[in-house]
Amino acid sequence: MTPLEIRTIQKALLRDRLKKLRSALPQAVREEFSEAIAQRLFQLAQIQSAKTLFVYISCGAEIETRGIIQRLLEEGKRVAVPKIVSARMEAQLFSDWEQLVPGQLGILTPQQGQECPAPIDVVITPGLGFTAQGHRIGFGRGYYDRWFSSHPACFKVALAYEVQIVPDIPLDPHDVPVDCVITEKRILWPF
Repeated sequence: MTPLEIRTIQKALLRDRLKKLRSALPQAVREEFSEAIAQRLFQLAQIQSAKTLFVYISCGAEIETRGIIQRLLEEGKRVAVPKIVSARMEAQLFSDWEQLVPGQLGILTPQQGQECPAPIDVVITPGLGFTAQGHRIGFGRGYYDRWFSSHPACFKVALAYEVQIVPDIPLDPHDVPVDCVITEKRILWPF
């Protein structure tokens, strides 16, 4: 087997394990942890000073972001959410929950939207697992890594349950680390 094939298998096994760990958390616990994570998030100077934020819309067992998005809108921040357009992810302006429909991956996304103009100050990213060094493993489609590569100046913050923090993730050359990871227990500053 080639090193790439080995990494692909290792990543698939890790993704499966992390999905099970995250899903095993009871709903009430996920809600409690999501609230603690949101409180830590809003304490960050980067969030307080940001004018434009790109935030994923949570689904399934992910850290809940609807309350985060609503608070950002209430604070007068410009918010963008992801939409897959022609096999790439765009940050589309968001202002109204009624404009959302299930998208290509079954995740709520703007039905008709406008790409958010630069600059975007902060991107709040999902993932299945993270290391203390800021490395992440997502669902394997590479949308966020490609987006990070084309927007290197953004502050990248990941939200995760503590069970999603792992000692190591098999890395590919195109993988882009995040600047900070927030869990229900701590904030990890890798750099």
